[in-house]
Amino acid sequence: MRFTEYDYQDEHGVDGVAAMDGVWDAHWRGREGLKEDLSDEPLWATIRDELDRPGRLLEAGCGTGQWVQFLGTLGHDVVGVDYAASGLEVGRAHNANLELVQADFRQLPFDDETFDYIVSFGAVEHDVNGPEGALQEFRRVLRPDGKLMCSVPCLNLYRKLALPLLVAQRWLKCRKTVRRLWGKTAPFAFHQYVWSPEEYTAVLARCGFRVRHVRGYGNGIRSPLARYCDRALGRIVPLSSVHMMMAICERSK
Repeated sequence: MRFTEYDYQDEHGVDGVAAMDGVWDAHWRGREGLKEDLSDEPLWATIRDELDRPGRLLEAGCGTGQWVQFLGTLGHDVVGVDYAASGLEVGRAHNANLELVQADFRQLPFDDETFDYIVSFGAVEHDVNGPEGALQEFRRVLRPDGKLMCSVPCLNLYRKLALPLLVAQRWLKCRKTVRRLWGKTAPFAFHQYVWSPEEYTAVLARCGFRVRHVRGYGNGIRSPLARYCDRALGRIVPLSSVHMMMAICERSK
């Protein structure tokens, strides 16, 4: 199952692709500095054991390059790719030694089988045409024994239960009259896709990957009692409440 999420986009173009280009350039513009130690980030626990051997590593959709910097301190030879120039400028201003390349990760400027590892954190879901173009390109530049670690939003149990409400909300927000009543002038445009674990695994398989693990991270539940109940539910329904899911993949033969 896949669900499409929309949001109010102040930066927009003539189509969904142009809209997202403007959004991400605006998102990074004006930021300063990079966080040095990312070992306390929730997603790090999902990939730490997969990066045990230093190698040539690509981060696709690197933003400001903070993960490029952090993974480089662990001995990896890292290059980051992003099409939003504003994010790369932040990274270069903080650390001129970072290898940051402005490019579309659906058309990577690298030879076949260049990388031991490819990581991409919450990026491929923002392509209105779907993630297949990026995933197929990742497979092209990944070495036969390499690993892909790619995370996307998870259509978890709570999102599934709220699906009728989300669909109704999306329909209302698409109405210009309702937007004006709420004081919104920006277009309500494509933002991202959200997948069930089963559908995401199927997408990766169609793009030439074998999924070894799907691990969740990010959970907005705050109440201790709710967390206890959620842990109990998680034993029955895996990834029941995680916001993001990380697929650990190998190239299919």
